[in-house]
Amino acid sequence: MIDSLTCGGAERSLVSLLPLLDYDKVDVTLMLVGRGGVFEQYVPKQVKMITMTHPIGLSNHLSRLLYSFFLRVFPLLGIKEHTAETRWRAVGWAMPRVEEVYDVAIAYQQGFPSYYIADKVIAKHKYTWVNADIKKAGYDVSYTNKVYAKYDKVIGVSDAVCNDLKMYGYVCDTEKIVAVYDILNTDLIRQMSKESGFTDGYTGIRLVTVGRMVPPKSYDLAVKAADELQKRGYKFKWSFVGDGCSRPMIERMIAEYNLGEYIELLGEHANPYPFMAVCDIYVQTSSFEGFGLTVTEARILGKAEVCTNFPSAYNQITDGETGLICEMTPKAVADKIELLLLDNKLKTKLEENVAKEVNTTAETESAKVKALIEI
Repeated sequence: MIDSLTCGGAERSLVSLLPLLDYDKVDVTLMLVGRGGVFEQYVPKQVKMITMTHPIGLSNHLSRLLYSFFLRVFPLLGIKEHTAETRWRAVGWAMPRVEEVYDVAIAYQQGFPSYYIADKVIAKHKYTWVNADIKKAGYDVSYTNKVYAKYDKVIGVSDAVCNDLKMYGYVCDTEKIVAVYDILNTDLIRQMSKESGFTDGYTGIRLVTVGRMVPPKSYDLAVKAADELQKRGYKFKWSFVGDGCSRPMIERMIAEYNLGEYIELLGEHANPYPFMAVCDIYVQTSSFEGFGLTVTEARILGKAEVCTNFPSAYNQITDGETGLICEMTPKAVADKIELLLLDNKLKTKLEENVAKEVNTTAETESAKVKALIEI
């Protein structure tokens, strides 16, 4: 189960994993909270896609009223938790149970899917994925601990995520915690990167950032870094590939800083790789990531990149060898971009080093998943 198959790291990882399963051995049903995501087209035909059954009638009305009430009252009472937790408190009681019994049930995302699988699905074995820095995302330790106690395994998508689960007590039985890195299909990414991308004929410096336009991705930091660069006299075009709730704020910032000729918003694309493949520098300005999937995807495409110093960045990049890691400030991001613009020898070294890397997650991590589900 996953919220949806819109553009995002967990979603891309899932649609990379599904084609690697042996459908002669497993029968897979994929439950989505919401339909219509751009990645649905990549789900193998052998997978049965269903939509979660939502509350109806009076139950639906009452759960919505409760959610609205909790959102207003909890802050006044000093209750701090993630909105997914608040939503489940409000609607969980009204959600119907799934009648079918499964051998294995997987919540491929923290938050709502993990609550639903824990309480509404009957299965012999249950596993839940954590693909975000849930501490910085604001998940309550006590609440999450009770949920994860209902699972056989808790899967972290990076060493940093697994360490946080242990360090902050999100999982009491640490033997349950297993690292399974997000899965990337290298050949598919390179093949998809050859499809149509930019059509504007621009020949200057291209910077690209890919990701959902939501607070954890810190697009506001990218806008401020762009302002730093233009004040230093650089001409460039920085393309933001993604969409989300932060877009109106980012549009206002671009106008406020008068950066319309420097930053373009391309919106959501099911295939961002053609844009990444032709950029001069890939930039990731996230404030936190469970596993920065686009950071690895940029390396697969041979790109020199600048990445902020969220913990899992060090799982993926060797600073100064396969990319540049910087502090989460506009000046620091701009300084590293400028360094690559001025030092072509360094930029070439990074590109040559990442070209030598071999990403084996399609084999190693899918084998871990198969071992879990083929019990």
